[in-house]
Amino acid sequence: MGAQDQSTGRLLAGRYALGERLGRGGMGTVWRARDEMLDREVAVKELTVSHLSEEDLEILQSRMKREARAAARIKHPGVITIHDVLEQDGRPWIVMELVDGRALSDVISQDGTLTPREAADVGLQVLAALHRGHQLGVLHRDVKPANVLLEHGTGRVVLLDFGIAKFEGAMDITRPGDLVGSPDYLAPERAQGQRPGPASDLWALGATLFHAVEGQSPFRRDSPLGTLAAVVDEPLPESRRAAGLGPILAALMAKDPAERPGADEAARMLREVADGHTVSIRVPQQAGEARLPTQVVPVVDRVETPEGDEAEAVTPAQAPEPREASEDTTPAAPVRRGGKRRVLMVLTAVLVLIAAGGAGYYVSHRHQSNAIAVDPDPGQGPAPDGYTWQDDPAGFRFLLPTDGAWVRSETNAQIYYSPDDRDHYLQFAVTVGQPLAPQEHLLQMEASLSRSLKDFRTSSLAAAKINDQEGAVWEFSFTGTTGGRRHAKEVEFRRSDGTSYAVYVSGPEKDWTQSLRRFTTVLNNFVPTR
Repeated sequence: MGAQDQSTGRLLAGRYALGERLGRGGMGTVWRARDEMLDREVAVKELTVSHLSEEDLEILQSRMKREARAAARIKHPGVITIHDVLEQDGRPWIVMELVDGRALSDVISQDGTLTPREAADVGLQVLAALHRGHQLGVLHRDVKPANVLLEHGTGRVVLLDFGIAKFEGAMDITRPGDLVGSPDYLAPERAQGQRPGPASDLWALGATLFHAVEGQSPFRRDSPLGTLAAVVDEPLPESRRAAGLGPILAALMAKDPAERPGADEAARMLREVADGHTVSIRVPQQAGEARLPTQVVPVVDRVETPEGDEAEAVTPAQAPEPREASEDTTPAAPVRRGGKRRVLMVLTAVLVLIAAGGAGYYVSHRHQSNAIAVDPDPGQGPAPDGYTWQDDPAGFRFLLPTDGAWVRSETNAQIYYSPDDRDHYLQFAVTVGQPLAPQEHLLQMEASLSRSLKDFRTSSLAAAKINDQEGAVWEFSFTGTTGGRRHAKEVEFRRSDGTSYAVYVSGPEKDWTQSLRRFTTVLNNFVPTR
């Protein structure tokens, strides 16, 4: 008889009748069971011990008991409810809530990758569960697609397996040299033996969402050691399907934990993508216009939809436009055509990094309010550390970085700010009476750049709503004149009066994450002043 047949029908603690096996992992097996006393279905997790030494068994038993304590401590809809912990046959069993659904890893392997919006919604719910745990001093330490469960019919997302969760300040139940967690989703600081913190869980969340939209984890190699080396030393691979989610993934997976966004900031960015918007550029909202909620279909219950339906919600496509031959030596600086005033805006579709004073959100109420908060007095508050307010004579205000001597220049109606002779730079453009829709305009520039730039490649280019304005986002990369790889991102939007605004960023691949982070701050504090 198989393992499933041997255990089926067993009665634990005189009340839990085991049924079918639901899954098996490194630490144990999960069974469907019936609580005969309360007449309800539950899930029961048993520890797998047949191949373990006495020392390893003791460690895993301690971890499993810790899982129960950690999950029971976190009362949140995104965390499995623990009903009971018992010992039978010399090993612990955990009785928990039974959730009818599939693991995110199974959804990806069986149905294909998620759209950026679907992944963002999943990310919001996992983030909420993590954040609640962090507030209680509990780190998860093993966030990965296999530990994210999607419930059928409800859209609920549940974070599983707090088996290696750690209470901050508590003794770590591992042996010297042990590395707990899956290498693919292990934050760089943990791979180097440093003390984990909430930012380590957020890194793993970013890697999980990358897997969700790209179909594979970002740093997986042929061996665990190779994977860990890639996590520590290699840059994040370029995203092909993440669109507007891409900047968020880059922020969550910054190598330095101090540079990753906090929970509130990450939630704000993910909410923008989940709601079908690109970036929260602070432009005046037209009277009478209201942002309508987008209906959400649970990922686990999704069916294929026409590509045209997705186009309305696409989030990001960003990138610098091709530039015309001129004396200007700026690498791939876009030149805008058609309109009385041409100005280019390069940007990094970085979705809403401003979480100034953002109150916490709760996943259990995620469908009750889909409005995107807009600063009532954009451009009026104090500048954050590392930035200063800059009023440009072309008719806009933004946060200018102070980490260098940023110099303004203007060439062919394109406005540049750079600290190093345009090795890194921000570019802006304002076009009065722009006849082309933003996406059409960016497609036109893409066609031009693809012919003029070496190894040109577009990562994403899509229409997007930007604070209810017609817009588009474009991201691309190319080989510069000096042989190094460069990246660029641009966001363009057009107001109802026909005035078009563009924000653009460009920089070397080696520090693209830093450029994107800077770009996000600039974009989300960009304010037209005319």
